[in-house]
Amino acid sequence: GSSWVAAFLCFIILLTTAGNFLLILLIVTQRSLRNTSNYFLVSLFMSDLMVGLVVMPPAMLNQLYGRWVLRGDFCSLWYSFDVMCCSASILNLCIISLDRYLLIISPLKYKLRMTSCRALLLILATWTLAALASFLPIKMGWHELEFEVRSPNVTSRGDEDQCRLLVSLPYALVASCLTFFLPSTAISFTYCRILLAARKQAVQVASLASNVAAATTEETAPQVPHAPSQPAAGSESRRFTNKHSKKALKASLTLGILLGMFFVAWLPFFVTNVTQAVCGCVPAGFFDVLTWLGYCNSTMNPIIYPLFMRDFKRAMGKYLPCCRRSGE
Repeated sequence: GSSWVAAFLCFIILLTTAGNFLLILLIVTQRSLRNTSNYFLVSLFMSDLMVGLVVMPPAMLNQLYGRWVLRGDFCSLWYSFDVMCCSASILNLCIISLDRYLLIISPLKYKLRMTSCRALLLILATWTLAALASFLPIKMGWHELEFEVRSPNVTSRGDEDQCRLLVSLPYALVASCLTFFLPSTAISFTYCRILLAARKQAVQVASLASNVAAATTEETAPQVPHAPSQPAAGSESRRFTNKHSKKALKASLTLGILLGMFFVAWLPFFVTNVTQAVCGCVPAGFFDVLTWLGYCNSTMNPIIYPLFMRDFKRAMGKYLPCCRRSGE
């Protein structure tokens, strides 16, 4: 059984690392992808790449051996990186949603508002907040159930040492609010506003197409009483309306998939984390499964986001024939 678990976890680690690294390389090498919006994607893929390189391998060893096999000093360092990288990934998703919201709501003023300098400042603030929510409280011992430093931060279970982050209720509530509940509220709000804006634009485009078709019909009717352009104009209007309706539907499905994957990956973990801080009644195996489910969000991000972005499809089409057809 452990061999199958090891093979599956190795596959997740390789997929996470390769996917995020290749997309960072794609953005850096392709001039068409070097824009302000993609700065946030680079930051997201970098945080997910660190999850695959720094966080997942020790977690896999912990899972397979049932104990901490590395040096005890590395335990607190590892789960500090764990909290920081996962928090940075979630906060980057929040910044990406805000960036998309500004782009959709006011596209003409977007370049004036979202300059390269402001984008870099937002990315710096994201990583600073993630570091302050992880390294500082863990180093100071604020996360512990008792406010005293326990070295080497390894909990003992029987004869085997376990490296688990046991947090107090205040730290669980504050860290969860800063790194998940508030960002997830912002993500839901902005994506719902984007969806409403997309539907509103689809209705406006459909109304405009109908008015143009009606005006064209009225202009051509006195000159040619039985002109075949009338049904053609109506058909063109319906085609135009259906095209934008399909775009609105695609936007709805895209946002639904993004929100669904995000909440499926992280909501169970953070709810269980707060529950564990309250009662300490969550089984360790169940908590590990939810932790890996959250890690898998870093695996899905480099798959989901480029899948719905035409510029990425075109760039990837230079190397993959299947992406070339979908990008066209």
